[in-house]
Amino acid sequence: MKKLIIVTVLIMLASCATVRHASAPAAGLPGGEAMNQSGSVSVEDQDHLILATLWYQKSAEMRALYYQCFRNAETALKENLELQRQTWSAPEHHQAESPAVSALSAGETDGAALDHRPRTGPVKPAAVVLDIDETLLDNSPFQGWQVLEKKSFNNDDWFRWVELARARPLPGAVEFTMYADSLGVEVFYVSNRTVQERGPTIQNMAAMGFANADSAHILLKETTSSKAERRAMIENNYEIILLVGDNLADLGDSYEKRGADYGFGAVDADRRLFGTKYIVLPNPMYGNWLNDLLRTAPGSTEVEKLVNLLNGF
Repeated sequence: MKKLIIVTVLIMLASCATVRHASAPAAGLPGGEAMNQSGSVSVEDQDHLILATLWYQKSAEMRALYYQCFRNAETALKENLELQRQTWSAPEHHQAESPAVSALSAGETDGAALDHRPRTGPVKPAAVVLDIDETLLDNSPFQGWQVLEKKSFNNDDWFRWVELARARPLPGAVEFTMYADSLGVEVFYVSNRTVQERGPTIQNMAAMGFANADSAHILLKETTSSKAERRAMIENNYEIILLVGDNLADLGDSYEKRGADYGFGAVDADRRLFGTKYIVLPNPMYGNWLNDLLRTAPGSTEVEKLVNLLNGF
């Protein structure tokens, strides 16, 4: 009899725990969750993030790639700055060390060659534009939390993570911004974090030692995810000589709509820009590349959609 009572109590406790687990997210349903026929919340596992997140957190290759990319960024920045000074024919009243800008040759069929022709006109100071998340700051703990808690992305949870202001800098990131600053290149950050996240973002980046970690240099999203308008604002007073990001849309407007070929054609056309004008950091966890795939792929779950897109032999 005692065993029967114990078993009954355990079943009741398990039943209560299941009810609590199912009903807890109902106050604010994340975008990836759906109501099933019984009215409870159906939470899709985030297991498809496991390998990508582990690679990001635990592979030495990831660290090596970031060091490599930022080393290449330093080389490209210095070369572009020197080229600017050579190609601009500045009036005598301008100081020789004033940074000037290189340009892309509009006549090149691949749209990638730097313009070596002398130019005249007002000299604008040089600037570098960087993305923040997974370019400078490591948010993989948030991705790991999604997997462990079986939570799809939602703004409330993301805001809770951002407000902690404890994302760590990625390898080589802080050093690159300080190097750019030492050359006299203005450092700007254009991120799709929202303006509501400005305070903790500045707090986080300033604590980690990033150059120009202030409201004048951190341009966050107000109404649109497109970064074109914010880059244009910078170009009113500066010449952007280098762009750094983990998403192609961080680099140029032409990558915002990738098309049926996943953007391969646009990348091939700009192949000479990569490593000279554009520096791309690795991010297998999320991004426009994944959003576009999930938007068009057949299937009822994220995992099913991704599997349906795989090519085999």
